[in-house]
Amino acid sequence: MALSDSRKKKLDMLVQSLAKKDFAAASDLLRRNGHSAINRHGAAPETSTPADLAEIAKSQAITGEDSDAEAKPPAAPQSTGPLTLVDACGGAETHLVIGDSSHKHWLIRKTLTEVDPECMPAAREFASVLRGARQRVDELKASPALCHVLDAQPEHLLFMDIETCGLYGTALFLVGMMMYEGDQLVFEQHLARDYTEEAAVLHRFARRLDETGVLVTFNGKTFDMNMIRDRCAFHGVDLGDRMPPHLDLLHESRRRWKGKLPNCKLQTLEKHLCGRLRQGDIPGWAIPDAYHRFVDNGDARALADILHHNLLDLLTMAQVLTAVITQCDPVEMDKRPKKG
Repeated sequence: MALSDSRKKKLDMLVQSLAKKDFAAASDLLRRNGHSAINRHGAAPETSTPADLAEIAKSQAITGEDSDAEAKPPAAPQSTGPLTLVDACGGAETHLVIGDSSHKHWLIRKTLTEVDPECMPAAREFASVLRGARQRVDELKASPALCHVLDAQPEHLLFMDIETCGLYGTALFLVGMMMYEGDQLVFEQHLARDYTEEAAVLHRFARRLDETGVLVTFNGKTFDMNMIRDRCAFHGVDLGDRMPPHLDLLHESRRRWKGKLPNCKLQTLEKHLCGRLRQGDIPGWAIPDAYHRFVDNGDARALADILHHNLLDLLTMAQVLTAVITQCDPVEMDKRPKKG
């Protein structure tokens, strides 16, 4: 397959970086350009060896992959110095006034169209299914939390997923939220750039929660919300007296698919129900160390991977909820070709 001019330039840059033994620049180039928006195809992981990078360069030259041929040519990779947060992740600083104090943190807000237009059918299916949910589900067999979802409009749901510095008692640094607005799935990722901004992120979530009809999480009743309550108590952040109905998709998934799937982990559901295989995704156990490195040296390269991981978790939750309501059969879904 012939390479496009865009891909030729990128491949030349990659080869030149390898020839100079500038492996940091080569890895950065692959991370920025060697993947599609939603899932990474051949993206270089943080721990790629020189041999790995050379092999990826060789494979891309052979296959002529051009996943972002229509995108603007990327800026020349920086071989030295940290990659800034705005360059790596986008977004901007935002301020929240609480009483006489102004709290700041970083906000990345994107629509699904901006992230990957090819996934828009999933958003449309989610909205369509939810609006007709009452006709699809037997209320006598549904959990109370699911009944609240059946009564809601797509705009009333808030999907939430957090990233933390470890287990209970440690700080959280990212609250990812997803809403349905204007026929779009919209992602808001509230990031603490250092440990002092955790309270601002919690304040922002508390305000959003107060406006929410139904909260949707995955294992959130056991982990996410307990973690948030613990950190709010530590910082003196008021979550308010009102807690909206909370649907935990892990519990719903176990009710329907336990024994039919290898397990009910989110990425297992993503594979069997959504037909999507993650490649180049940062594993959960590596996230705390990657964040600590960012706080220590200001290099935001690894943060882009964490934000992508969080975004995929949120999108998958909407698709899993759609599958719960439509009562889909994972065996039939498995017959579809997987998206790499």
